[in-house]
Amino acid sequence: MFKKGNFYLSIATAFVVLGGIILLLIDIYSFFVYLAVIIGLFLPAYMYGRKIEQTNQEYVNEITNKIKDSSDKGLNKFPIGIIIIDEKNNIEWANNYIYKHLDLDDIIGENILEVIPEIKSLFGVEASVDNQFIIEDKYFRVNYKKDSGYIYFFDITEIKVVMQRFRDTRPVVMSINIDNQEEVYDGLEDEVATRLDSKITSMLTDWAKKNGVYLKRTDEDRFLGLLNIKDLKIIEKEKFSILDEIRNLKEEFDTQVTISVGVGLGTDFLPELGELSKTALDLSLGRGGDQVAIKEVDGTIRLYGGKTNPQERRTRIKARVISNALADIVKESDRLIVMGHIQPDFDAIGACIGIYEFAKLNNKECYIVLNDSDKDETIKKIMTEIEKEENLAEIFVDSDKAWDLMTPLTTLVIVDTSDSDRVIDVGILNKANKKVIIDHHRRGEDIIANPLLTYIEPYASSASELIAELIEYQAKGKRLDNLSATIMLGGIVVDSQNFAIRTGSRTFDAAAYLRSNGADPIKIKAILKEPLENFINRAEIISSATQIADNILVSLAPDYKEYTNVMLAQSADILLTIKGIDASFVVGKLGKDKIGISARSLGNLNVQVVMERLGGGGHLSNAATQISGDNLEDVKVELIKAIEEILISK
Repeated sequence: MFKKGNFYLSIATAFVVLGGIILLLIDIYSFFVYLAVIIGLFLPAYMYGRKIEQTNQEYVNEITNKIKDSSDKGLNKFPIGIIIIDEKNNIEWANNYIYKHLDLDDIIGENILEVIPEIKSLFGVEASVDNQFIIEDKYFRVNYKKDSGYIYFFDITEIKVVMQRFRDTRPVVMSINIDNQEEVYDGLEDEVATRLDSKITSMLTDWAKKNGVYLKRTDEDRFLGLLNIKDLKIIEKEKFSILDEIRNLKEEFDTQVTISVGVGLGTDFLPELGELSKTALDLSLGRGGDQVAIKEVDGTIRLYGGKTNPQERRTRIKARVISNALADIVKESDRLIVMGHIQPDFDAIGACIGIYEFAKLNNKECYIVLNDSDKDETIKKIMTEIEKEENLAEIFVDSDKAWDLMTPLTTLVIVDTSDSDRVIDVGILNKANKKVIIDHHRRGEDIIANPLLTYIEPYASSASELIAELIEYQAKGKRLDNLSATIMLGGIVVDSQNFAIRTGSRTFDAAAYLRSNGADPIKIKAILKEPLENFINRAEIISSATQIADNILVSLAPDYKEYTNVMLAQSADILLTIKGIDASFVVGKLGKDKIGISARSLGNLNVQVVMERLGGGGHLSNAATQISGDNLEDVKVELIKAIEEILISK
């Protein structure tokens, strides 16, 4: 179909030709005159039209070239890589950037995942995806448009480098404490103490210079360090070797010297870093010292060290101060409610009864939270003895009764744990306005918040020992109930394994005090007696032990039986008596979908950090954890992996 302009041109031409034919038939001279006029009129118009057409063509060609050049520059010159693939992931086309910056050649027709396997994770997802990858030692943000088959590569290496430099130079605050300095120096001659102090200062200064730390002494036993994230990473890679160097001074000065370190990071606000550092140092000291606690602004905590058993550092002055402070809190309360950890043991019950005796000496009523579900075989035996004495039996209440008894003036005392997730009833803990913590375990990450008083002494044998000492300062000639003293002594006996571990002179002092108040060792022995079945169960557990290192045993209890925490712990204790063994671990089922691990050591290996890796805790030489699940083999694999990384690799 003709365009409208061509139609009119054809009509005009037909009229001109028709007019020429008519004139030719009438008069030839008129025809030539007509022809000359037509040529004179149409030739300029034709020439002008040709010129316009040529100009338009040149303009179109110029625009086309510019568009083509712009396209070439966009595809091949700008810092963006482009690859087009077909539905089978084969490469159909790639721009020059891909060849130049990814060091590729002749890739047309190749499978994209064989050419650039780093981006495999982009495939298999329905929608278009965007992710970051390291390709040829460069960082790329790769965007895959699945609907079109286009893959775009954006080089973000420079951005990454700048961001990494920013992260590496962020500030870190470090607090260093010389553990138990006053007691250590008091035990030395002045000249030796001065030389030791100079040696410690010199070692810390040299270590700081080597690792880019600005170090300033702020007190006799405190140092403040400023560094950046990059230097901290190097120090962490060496696992804070300064701890070992300071500890080795024992050989030269014949006294145990250790340091504790708290590190704060994760923000540029220096006051907040200072608080994080202080909190971390408190955590390190609360766990027994000789270790490093690193706390980030999001609450993440990393721990290093803790290779030595905590030394006896509390003084009678401190115990008396704590006793008086607790007495003041008791007097300002309408009553006390006390509870231990979930699945309480002999020590937890002994400590609870100790607090009851403490409250009684200060003329305040006290109740102990204990539910039927919390009673194992040993606790049931203890309760059988308690039920024989009405005055003791009536102080034990369940969670519901304790909830009703609580008022804004009631003080809740937590014993034998400081972990908010391990108390018998978290609801009661959250309801309490006034809280007190008394514990002998190393302080963990989830410590109970905002207590009025915290008394955590990791070197003590038991919570019962600590509370017995506090009672001594309140008794003023008054005697304890005989059964109360017996149960408290039982807590000390069980947790110290008959005064074999974590036992200091103060442990014997506490035991002597309780014995003088009528504690009956024979009754303790009767309570701890076991049926033959328990001996058979322990024998089965012990017989399945395997050596995963020259000095480490791991035992997997039969999976068709369920055991108590005490059974696993006793089995681990027995394994530790085998010649050449420094640490033992026992894994067994505690119930449906619950697996327990009990860990023991002679003190030269830190089993606590192994249990913390698996969600538990405890002491350097005595720790445990509970894991949800029913596959013992899987738990054993995870346990051995943690042991290899923490204990064997050192």
